[in-house]
Amino acid sequence: MAFLLFERRIQGHTGVLVATQEKYQLGGYGLIHQAWKKRGKPVNEGWRVGADELIRLRTEGQHSYESRRLVIDFDPKSDSRIGLIEILDVFAYTYGTEMTAQALWTPMMLRLRDVFYEDYAEKITPETKQKIIAEIAEDSDAKESIEFLYLLGDNMGWKWGRNGSTNAVFIQSEARRYFRQFF
Repeated sequence: MAFLLFERRIQGHTGVLVATQEKYQLGGYGLIHQAWKKRGKPVNEGWRVGADELIRLRTEGQHSYESRRLVIDFDPKSDSRIGLIEILDVFAYTYGTEMTAQALWTPMMLRLRDVFYEDYAEKITPETKQKIIAEIAEDSDAKESIEFLYLLGDNMGWKWGRNGSTNAVFIQSEARRYFRQFF
């Protein structure tokens, strides 16, 4: 996956997303970890961070959801499709040790919205892809989805769990009750 920062502009009465060529880091010691620290490193409880706060963290307060979007290219190496989604919310439950506020692992539910999806019969080049995604009209009827992922804890650098294979999460007890309220 590629994590891309887009600028949001208004043209007429329509929002337009413009590629900035800037990227962001969601996992590792990226935005999710920064949001967790900002909350005082909660463990054994659920917490939420919205797109606006993530954008403010990424841009050091210079931008908000009004002017930027956090977009994920979920298949950046594909030469036959373009799939872009934006992050709306991250709902997380961090398991850890309360005495030291050390995180062991964090299952998460991401609330996402479609930005652009297209399959191509002919192969497209990276240059063609960049031209296509350079400016995208916002879709007020875009579909929303959720995705469950997890981050490993402090001892593993808050990295994504098992990259390159099925990234399954067993959601139990308190974490299950926390996520259940959203659907």
